[in-house]
Amino acid sequence: MAQAEWRRVEELLEQSMAIEPARRPAFLEQACAGDEGLRREVESLLAYEGRVEQFMPTPALDMLSGGIASEPARFPEAQEVGPYRIVALIGRGGMGEVYQARDTRLDRDVALKFLPAHYVDTPDAVVRFRREAQAISSLNHPNICTLYDLGEHEGQPFLVMERIEGESLKQRLAGGALAVGEALSITSQVCDALEAAHTKGVVHRDIKPANIFITSRGPVKILDFGLAKLRSEPQPAPEATLDSAASPHESTITTLGRAMGTASYMSPEQARGEDVDARSDLFSLGVVLYHVTTGTRPFEGDTPAKTVEAILASKPVPPRLRNSAIPVKLERIILKALEKDRAVRYQTAGELRADLERLRMPASWRGRWLLAVAVLLLSLGVTLAAMRLGWIGAPSTTPDLKVRQVTNNPPEDPIPRASISPDGASLAYVDLTGLHVRRIDTGETTSFPPPENCCFR
Repeated sequence: MAQAEWRRVEELLEQSMAIEPARRPAFLEQACAGDEGLRREVESLLAYEGRVEQFMPTPALDMLSGGIASEPARFPEAQEVGPYRIVALIGRGGMGEVYQARDTRLDRDVALKFLPAHYVDTPDAVVRFRREAQAISSLNHPNICTLYDLGEHEGQPFLVMERIEGESLKQRLAGGALAVGEALSITSQVCDALEAAHTKGVVHRDIKPANIFITSRGPVKILDFGLAKLRSEPQPAPEATLDSAASPHESTITTLGRAMGTASYMSPEQARGEDVDARSDLFSLGVVLYHVTTGTRPFEGDTPAKTVEAILASKPVPPRLRNSAIPVKLERIILKALEKDRAVRYQTAGELRADLERLRMPASWRGRWLLAVAVLLLSLGVTLAAMRLGWIGAPSTTPDLKVRQVTNNPPEDPIPRASISPDGASLAYVDLTGLHVRRIDTGETTSFPPPENCCFR
């Protein structure tokens, strides 16, 4: 749909939502002037009133994937913003403008994220912006973009974040589906980051390729917590607005003051406008995993509203029908993550990561590991059997025996009797000359002659 047509949809939707529901059909019949396609589009959006109300063109940090709008940068090159010197505008999205800047105190590159100018005076947008800072500041993880500071310049709040180089997963997907190994590595790292966030009570609510960044050094980082929900945050009443529209897949669907997510990556509970928990992020990550392994999204429609309808009512095409290279076990993981009932979906990011890691282990290593375990068990069994049979066990306590000649009597004077003392130190023996007690170690001998008229024979 052309931009002019979307603006017409926007205008009619705003006007319709200002009218009580009973009067809307008559208003649309007159306003659409016989254009049934236009009327159906507006009516499909109205059908989701209270849950799919605002369409924003891009996420706050989708700055490296779609180019920069033609409007001039709000802050020119070399302008000082506190201790930061502006280098260049590097991205502009629906809820943020991001600039590369130089921290003049620490002499390092940083990224400054500002609210768009038209949101600066919007209290709900400012609250959401500060909430992003609160969400990120509670997290310290190598797979989450680091927040350095929160500042304000001429009444405009801004975030100071680490400057990262690389490309978004959305950009990487421009070349089609990824190899299974790469897809598993990226998804596993995102799981690790989500586990850290969920442990702190932070639900991202907008997991999608544009918010997953692959750094030039390799690690993956999650961006844009602008739509995050904190554990302590109440569920506010919705206030419907419509900003503008992009593609039906990339449009961010939200309620002002309560972010919902991006059309193709929302969980069913997000689409229904329900309160969400960590399992919603896991559904969105399941959509991402489906996308990176097949090259297509599991739920698609001509408009954001139809995409949401597909999420709520349609089953995804089995991934292996779209890419036969996907292992059967991976297909099961993806489909479990995409369960519409969150009670049977993956319950934690750690659970999903464990399944992915088991699949990532190369088959050769799995075989070696199983062989090593089998050999170990066999060796243990043989050892236990040998101990039971007495073949091996505790070492013998019998001392080493040494042959030593203690006496040296001639044949004509034999020794008829002899005995070793209990301590093994002495030898007592008799011969024709009497009774003798000899120390075995030294040969020292004490002799006792036989009684008179007695002979030892």
